[in-house]
Amino acid sequence: MKKIKYFLFVLTVVALLPLGVFAKEKVNVYLFKREGCGFCANALTFFNNLSNDEEYKNYFNLVTKEVSNSKINSELLESVGDYFGVNVQGVPFIVIGEEHFEGYSNTFDDQIKEAIKKAYENEIKDVVASLLGNEKESNSATTIVILLAIIAGVAFLVYMAKEKNDPVVEEKIEKEEIVEEKVVSNPKTVSTTKKKNITASKKSASSKKTTTKKQSTTNKK
Repeated sequence: MKKIKYFLFVLTVVALLPLGVFAKEKVNVYLFKREGCGFCANALTFFNNLSNDEEYKNYFNLVTKEVSNSKINSELLESVGDYFGVNVQGVPFIVIGEEHFEGYSNTFDDQIKEAIKKAYENEIKDVVASLLGNEKESNSATTIVILLAIIAGVAFLVYMAKEKNDPVVEEKIEKEEIVEEKVVSNPKTVSTTKKKNITASKKSASSKKTTTKKQSTTNKK
């Protein structure tokens, strides 16, 4: 009985671990760019290289927004600028969580990496997603999953505590363990019991045959 409870506990922990470990989502790094922009190309190269880094590839997704031939992306960039209180004069324009970078040069690399890691570890608000109306839905789904995991874990622990403190259950477990110990420690007793049952069955069968013979003789007379 104890082994079964232990197995269930381990199974629950294993089932809940992924929820705790992978509950965080990758950060969206937004790169607003246009065709023919050299600085945009450099920024894109930097992010592509960073996405192959063993550490940072687990932290972010690169989302590019081409503004030269998309009115929607151009208007979105203006909205992002308004949010930050910036009059956007050109691209590249990079947004990470609640931080932004106007233009790009390799002197920004360390700051950008720090912003990505900070946004990932602290689950900082995704400004662009909120302006697009996507962040609330994503965060709500993650919150529901985490809450369900917590409720399941607490319910299981309460059940375990209740079972452990139940004197009737404890007495039953002790009796079962005693019986198991007797069976294991006295295998001869089990085999002797089986032999007695077999002997008894044979005697019963022999008795039935004798009775049948006597009845047959009586009928002939």
